[in-house]
Amino acid sequence: MTKRVAGYKRVSTTLESQETSMVAQEDLFIKTIVDRGWTLVEIYSDSLTATKGNRPGFEKMVRDAKEKKFDVIIAKELSRLARNIGTSADFKKIIMSNDIDIITLDGAIDTTKGDVSKYGLYAWIYEEESRRTSNRIKTSFRTSAEKGRYLKGEAPYGFDVSDGKLYPREDDSVSVVQLIYKMYLEGHGRDSIAKYLTSQMVETPAMSKGKKNAGTVWHGTTVMVILRNRHYIGDLEQCKETSKDITLVGRKKLKESVVVENTHEGIISRADYFSVQDMIKNRGLKTLGRATPKKSLFGDLLYCSDCSSKFWFIKKSKTYFCGGYKKHGTSYCSKHKIKEEELIEVIKADLRKYASDNANQEQIHALIEKRVKKLETKSKQFEKSYEMKKAKHKDAKGNLILRYTGGDITKSEYDLASEVLDNQMIELEKQMAKLIASENDVSLKKSFEYLKSQLTSYGDFDEITREVLNRFISKVVVSENETIEITYKFSV
Repeated sequence: MTKRVAGYKRVSTTLESQETSMVAQEDLFIKTIVDRGWTLVEIYSDSLTATKGNRPGFEKMVRDAKEKKFDVIIAKELSRLARNIGTSADFKKIIMSNDIDIITLDGAIDTTKGDVSKYGLYAWIYEEESRRTSNRIKTSFRTSAEKGRYLKGEAPYGFDVSDGKLYPREDDSVSVVQLIYKMYLEGHGRDSIAKYLTSQMVETPAMSKGKKNAGTVWHGTTVMVILRNRHYIGDLEQCKETSKDITLVGRKKLKESVVVENTHEGIISRADYFSVQDMIKNRGLKTLGRATPKKSLFGDLLYCSDCSSKFWFIKKSKTYFCGGYKKHGTSYCSKHKIKEEELIEVIKADLRKYASDNANQEQIHALIEKRVKKLETKSKQFEKSYEMKKAKHKDAKGNLILRYTGGDITKSEYDLASEVLDNQMIELEKQMAKLIASENDVSLKKSFEYLKSQLTSYGDFDEITREVLNRFISKVVVSENETIEITYKFSV
């Protein structure tokens, strides 16, 4: 009986230079089929990596295999079918359960001769080869990043890129970036900024780069990308994430990004950038990236010491009242208030004192350094603990597998114990992710340093604006007797 044959060809990119490889693979298939007197059913093809899914040609071939449309699959080598051990194993089960053979033209695999022992070995070899290639590429990228070379092909909004270096554009985009930072520091939220830019018919980043079908509407997410981008102060921050694995779709954050300072001319001052990062951080997870609405000068900064409610601003009298009382009455909290003018004078006096008193400045700077060192010590301690717990988890998991395969425990006991260990590791990974996020958020370590220079840069603090409050104050608490407790960002 003449065997019905399916061929599978694949290249890892869609470049035109790979077309000759596709043609060559097809020629090999046809020659083999003709020489053996077999019948060609179909040649399936893909132009994507074989370490991940999403290969329509491969998936169609699998569906046809289940319907037994052919008897043999031929490929140039096993790596063309899959460099992923999991995919290779699943594919092997499907074809063997449907009595389909595999032949690779490099001579490694030929199940028509009854030998499938090398299938798993070659699958592992090809996956490891892909992993080593991927690691070499990542190392090369990181080395280039450490040398201060801009790696992405497209420059951030407001910049041009030439020979691996960023240059501020000679158009309005630079002033737009500066406006975005200024508005955020003044208290506008990202959506409010986006709405304003759209209303002023400011070109969107896509429009400024001449992209086809570019939208004319600014979005809050676009504003936030600009506010978080360290490139705007003249530093390069790259290699912040990487692929999870060659066999998986998706990316993960790296513990340490590559930061090289002063690689190009900045658009935004360091003081402004790190103040913005601190503001973003302080909004918390639920309101991440949204600045305080500009409803009143002290909006979202003023709290009641008795019921912890936010104060409400009455515009007519320019007075703040306890929000708990205003909403629920005297059964909830007392009717206490504070004049906006009084708050302004207290804060103005404090900041003037801090800025002019050298002794106080030295004390503040010492506290800032202490807080930075405390954060760094805490991070190092957790990292050490994390590595120890990770090693213990690996040993425990290995011992558990040995006990199961040795027959000491049942499958259900193994599954239960394995789940407990995995849940512990998941929780540990979550804690590590939080640490990585705090380390990547440069404001935690850097914003304090810039407060030093900012204290003196405002001179006599003749005017207390929302921008000043956002830079220096975290919270203001008012009691019933109008005692004011201010938490400054440079306090410990």
